[in-house]
Amino acid sequence: MLPSLYQSICLILCSQNLSGINLSGISPSSISLGPSTLFRHTRLSQRLAKFQIPRPIKHQSQRFSIFALACFVAATLSGCANSLETCARTELKLTWAEPAELQATVTILSSDEFEGRKTQTQGAAKSRDYIKQQFESLNLQPWGADFIVPFEYQTFFTQETGANVVATAMATEPTNRWRIIVAHYDHLGMSGSKIYHGADDNASGVAAMLAIAKHWQQQFALQPNTLPKVNLMFVATDAEEPGLYGSIALVEQLKTRLPEATFELMINLDMVSHPGRPYGIYLEGSRNFTQFNQFKSLLNQQNRLCIKLTHPKPVGRSIQSTDWLRASDHYPFHKANIPWLYFGVPTHPQYHTPEDTVATIDITFLAAVTESAFELLQLNAEYLKN
Repeated sequence: MLPSLYQSICLILCSQNLSGINLSGISPSSISLGPSTLFRHTRLSQRLAKFQIPRPIKHQSQRFSIFALACFVAATLSGCANSLETCARTELKLTWAEPAELQATVTILSSDEFEGRKTQTQGAAKSRDYIKQQFESLNLQPWGADFIVPFEYQTFFTQETGANVVATAMATEPTNRWRIIVAHYDHLGMSGSKIYHGADDNASGVAAMLAIAKHWQQQFALQPNTLPKVNLMFVATDAEEPGLYGSIALVEQLKTRLPEATFELMINLDMVSHPGRPYGIYLEGSRNFTQFNQFKSLLNQQNRLCIKLTHPKPVGRSIQSTDWLRASDHYPFHKANIPWLYFGVPTHPQYHTPEDTVATIDITFLAAVTESAFELLQLNAEYLKN
């Protein structure tokens, strides 16, 4: 009977909004005085007033108190007691992201006209031109002579070419501090008459990046003092699908062109519009930040997006086994010791198929992820120190 009681207490604690409870109100001495003292804390008492402790186990009060306190602390630290976070679509509360604008961008990039955006095709060239036009319309600046930055890479015995699209938003005063947001624009192209549209992979990431750039520029124009004093770089990478070649080239270019720079954070957006179960986004790389627990709550305190810190493990044949560290454009930054965080969803039935179309994505979810990624971009630098 005792284990069942403990489980009930844990469920109560996890199901309530206890984020406002001050743990200092529960002193170490209360642990040795039994459950009546432990639950004397006002809010805890209110929540547990209706819970009756069976007489036969009251003599085990010390064990009960220790277990309950441990469960409370675990619930609070794990986030299950954070009522701001929800894994239900109907509970999302958008604050500034515009679903219609995001949908328009995804629709364009995943349309038949762009032919799946495969590297070194006309579809890829059209994608670059579209992204460049968006950067120009936002009054962003090119990184060098042009927004389109070519590179070369080797596959087997063939020398190939690709091109990233890179824009910058410089701080009001000269600084060597940089933050980078990346989303690859290439996809798989065509196979015969079949078009691999790549709506989630990764027109969604590009749409989110462009929306973030727009919001940053608006905030910068209206309230520049509310933003960190950093330079931003927005990069739509090419040749991610065949081997992360665009991000590999970018990292090498950063080393040579910005040798004095301090790169505080790289954010990678890759497949951010097709949630599964639970209804949430996955954020890889959190273990790289010693203060992650201090700033995690900032990422969804407005929109209540459910953020999971590790992708689910493969189950049967329905989920492909993936090495998430090496799966996307954050990996070259990882190897270069540049701090990174990666937003993405697990693989799904439409992944790498012609059915990855705008009709299968969740625009409200994409908007929420966009907002949370922006919160990362404007974090206080103290949070990002390791």
